[in-house]
Amino acid sequence: MAKIPEASGRRLALLASLLASCESEKITSARMQEMTGIDSALIRKDISLAGYKGGVSNGYNAADLLAAIQERLGLPLAGQKRFCCIAGLGKLGAALMQCGIFDESPFKIVAGFDSRVNRTEVLSADFPLYPAAKMESVIPQAGIEFAILAVEDGQAKMMAERLAQSGVKGIVNFTGVILEVPKDVAVENVSPLLALNNICAKLN
Repeated sequence: MAKIPEASGRRLALLASLLASCESEKITSARMQEMTGIDSALIRKDISLAGYKGGVSNGYNAADLLAAIQERLGLPLAGQKRFCCIAGLGKLGAALMQCGIFDESPFKIVAGFDSRVNRTEVLSADFPLYPAAKMESVIPQAGIEFAILAVEDGQAKMMAERLAQSGVKGIVNFTGVILEVPKDVAVENVSPLLALNNICAKLN
């Protein structure tokens, strides 16, 4: 099956998040447009790329559509867990570690790393905390696929390189640095400053 274009994949991933919290049995493309701002015709086109053919005039079955998108994009299915780590345990990393946003998600934080050994000793978490020197051994042993990068900008490039060398396949980048990583490592830039720039561009 042909690879879904990146822009369509992003929109489908957003629809998956919407459908996961949908309380109705059915949902229309018009309703999805209202909730996401994505044109309904584009939504229907993306859904067709996902291979789902169950749409009817009064809407899509939300659960079936979600399952189709999850399967097509390789998103975690119900009951599946994908292991992640947090690299950088400063104020931002510690907040992400303790805020509980991953508790009900299919993404499980199983390790935290910091270049300052004292940070791993003074913080407490529901998962092990390690000095950054142990990344190369812990990440493959723990089956960690994804990393959340929350270090200071000056450490971002070096830490991203080490994460990639350790076998991480995807990095959520909370730093302000645009990372250069191998082609087989995916990066999602979620810096608040970048997000604010994107908002400015949308309002222009």
